[in-house]
Amino acid sequence: MLWAPILQVKASSHANRRKNMSNSSDTTRKYGSLAFIGALAVLFALQWGPGSQGCDARIQDAEAAATVNGKPIPIKDFAKAYSQQADNFRRQGVPADLLKQFGIHKQVVDQLVNTELLAQAAEARGLRTSNEDLKKSLRDVPFFLKDGKWDAEAYKNYVRNFEGTTEVLFEDKLRRQLAAQKLLDLVENSVAVSDEEVKAKYMKEGDVANVTFVRFSPSMYTDKVGVPKPADVDAWAAKNDAAIAAHYEQNKFSYFLPEKVKARQILLRVAPDADAAKKAEVKARAEAVRKQLVDEKKNFAELAKATSEDVATREKGGDLGYVERLALPAAFADLLFALQPGEVTTPVETPAGWFIGTVEEKKAPEQRPLDSVKKEIASQLYVKAKATELAQADAQKALTDAQAGKKLAELFPAEKKEDGSNPFAFGVSTKPEAKQTGEFNSATEAMPQLGNEAAIKKLIFTAKSPGVIPQVLQSSDGLIVAVIDERKEPNDADFETQKTQLRLEAIKGKQFETREAFLKSLKQSGTVVTNDAAIEKVIGDS
Repeated sequence: MLWAPILQVKASSHANRRKNMSNSSDTTRKYGSLAFIGALAVLFALQWGPGSQGCDARIQDAEAAATVNGKPIPIKDFAKAYSQQADNFRRQGVPADLLKQFGIHKQVVDQLVNTELLAQAAEARGLRTSNEDLKKSLRDVPFFLKDGKWDAEAYKNYVRNFEGTTEVLFEDKLRRQLAAQKLLDLVENSVAVSDEEVKAKYMKEGDVANVTFVRFSPSMYTDKVGVPKPADVDAWAAKNDAAIAAHYEQNKFSYFLPEKVKARQILLRVAPDADAAKKAEVKARAEAVRKQLVDEKKNFAELAKATSEDVATREKGGDLGYVERLALPAAFADLLFALQPGEVTTPVETPAGWFIGTVEEKKAPEQRPLDSVKKEIASQLYVKAKATELAQADAQKALTDAQAGKKLAELFPAEKKEDGSNPFAFGVSTKPEAKQTGEFNSATEAMPQLGNEAAIKKLIFTAKSPGVIPQVLQSSDGLIVAVIDERKEPNDADFETQKTQLRLEAIKGKQFETREAFLKSLKQSGTVVTNDAAIEKVIGDS
């Protein structure tokens, strides 16, 4: 199988300017590229070598992970590839439960599918692997060498014990994979890059800045505002009717009250994995309870205290108070909300057990009018306005201090975080802190740390030299005070020194785009069906 790491984790920060200048255009290539390689030594040694567990004996050879134009990809091939990738991530400290969230299994399937698509396309175009090419690929694998010489026994043992097949079938499979790689090489080698494209790449990536900034978000100041006095809110509301009305219209959904019922419940628990006899026994008990409620007219609250197995509501006679539909199991809610006051549901099974319910009162859905929420909105907007004033005052003072030569990093030191070494830990600043973007170029859409702020980016790259941006900047999440620490514009002399490297990068970028487009066309013109159930079983057993 043609293989390469699916997801790479950066081992260090930017090593040099050239690397940083291409940070935008290389991101996709580094983290999402299907970077096929022909180095079979790596393939065998890492994936199927002595350290591999091979295919789980429980996996049936006939079962397919996917079919590509009718040709099956054996589930054991997926199991091997996924196991190797999972081991790689675990060694890097990635928790096992994150692998599925990252979609690693889907990426493994994609690569297997892509390899098969390429192999079929190579056959259709008459591309074949010669005996000499096959021999060379096998003799280049260290695992098949002994004292530097080809070891036929090591090769046979591998094919029979790890592949579970014959040499002939294994070599046929390998020929197809090498032909697929040959086709991929032809596709990539067709790429050419003009001088104009190289210069355009430089003009984007050679326009570089590095910024230190502090964000002053109103949300950081709400605690300082405190609980507003009613008189202050009323005075503010009297002057801001239009703002209150606009907020109401923009957030109308927030003031919609869904249908509610005042209800009681009785729950008889049964485990989802209980046997049929146990489930039948609990169902019969539930039907008997309903019979007492409907035929014998027993009091629901008293019967709930005596029979319900829901600890939270049993002592309250099953009282739920007013509840919304979404607060209950769907099957139970459907029956309960269809009742009129005084009626009793039939028993209904849910993952928690068997429910019986009754409705005492009903409240129809309602859109709260503006007048009923005006004070509530006014209070929210008043606090936000005062918090914004505090943020503006601090931002203006920070700008003045920065223009006087003070360092933002000293004025607003970053809070030390205990989880700072964890790449999967995320947090939101609760106070103004100095942050650095690191080096980035004008081709970057979302600036590091700052995000996608077009107006701010324009000011940064309009500047000709480092220095304080002489105004408080407005962002989507508050106010920004920024200092440009480094500013470099593209120039002809610098371009000449980097032209060769830039051309290589441009070719790699276009090769990636061409490869992706070719694979996409193969998928669109073919039929690919994945066996999700079989794949789920493999990753569940991993």
